[in-house]
Amino acid sequence: MSDFWRAGMIALSAAGAILLVAAGAGHALRWREHRAVLRAHRLLPLASTAPVAVAATGAELVVGVTVLVTLLAAPPAAAPPALAQAALYGAFAGYAGVLRVRRPGVPCGCFGAEAVSWTVVARAVTLAAGSAGCAALGTSAPPPERWTYVAAGAVLAMATHLLPAWLRPTPDLNP
Repeated sequence: MSDFWRAGMIALSAAGAILLVAAGAGHALRWREHRAVLRAHRLLPLASTAPVAVAATGAELVVGVTVLVTLLAAPPAAAPPALAQAALYGAFAGYAGVLRVRRPGVPCGCFGAEAVSWTVVARAVTLAAGSAGCAALGTSAPPPERWTYVAAGAVLAMATHLLPAWLRPTPDLNP
């Protein structure tokens, strides 16, 4: 049974890492839009939105890539990066939860989503839990099996979020 849970946690952690890399790349390519979304949230001081946008984008890219590399690497050593990913998704869940309560209807900024929803919060919580589970259970499966679990994570990320997001038109935040 632990192999079943380990496979699931690796797949969730891989899905989370893929979503972080895709989000980070999107934020880096459209940094003005990312900053505009943070300003629209009105949770941070106006002067801090640019540095926070840069820091969040950097964290998404670094953590996502590091988790993917450690999941695909031969020695099973995913605990520290998976814990960092769990913490990052936990922070995103907390921010989105506060945003949903204080500023319902504001744009999310996640892949062009129209508004922050409880689904966004639940996704962040689920990916945080999957990453924490991956760190706790480890990645002791041999590399070919781990690659299969990471591939399952890629399918999960594509089916549940990336494809629908790419098909949705992006709102214009800079009229």
